[in-house]
Amino acid sequence: MKRFYVIFCMALITMFAFAGGIKVSKGKASYMKTEGKIFVVFDWTNAKWDHGKSVKAQWGEEYDAYVEQGEAQFVEGYNKESKKVKIIKDESSADYIMTVKFTNFDRFYSMMSVVPGNKHKIWAEITVVDKKNGEVICEYNVKEFKGGRDFSIFDSYTESMGDLGSELAETK
Repeated sequence: MKRFYVIFCMALITMFAFAGGIKVSKGKASYMKTEGKIFVVFDWTNAKWDHGKSVKAQWGEEYDAYVEQGEAQFVEGYNKESKKVKIIKDESSADYIMTVKFTNFDRFYSMMSVVPGNKHKIWAEITVVDKKNGEVICEYNVKEFKGGRDFSIFDSYTESMGDLGSELAETK
């Protein structure tokens, strides 16, 4: 029985070692420990679908709905989890500017849970700048962030954007 638990633990460690997520690539996320307001700029210009065609081409006529709902879910997820720094809609009263530059999206069907469903992977580069002096405080690298789960592809995508915002708010 001990051998089973050792093998099971090793399998879990291996799975988590190769899992994607959010990592601080430059600076520190210490700004999250102070009270403040953050304004977010979303950059979709070079976002690809499955490292190929643009997300605009992939989503077609639904592109605006995907962008609008995805951004709203990101903000909602972030503000729900962040204790001190909140995303606001008015840049003039912000302490920080966050730029979220999406680089890739992908979708897969997950069978590895009680409820199977569509899930999404997100790649992005996130930069947080102090608005007072223009100094880059923190840069995040988002690589294969897995989120959302729903039978509806659109709902899975919006949930994944909310999950991204939530997890970003918890990053240290």
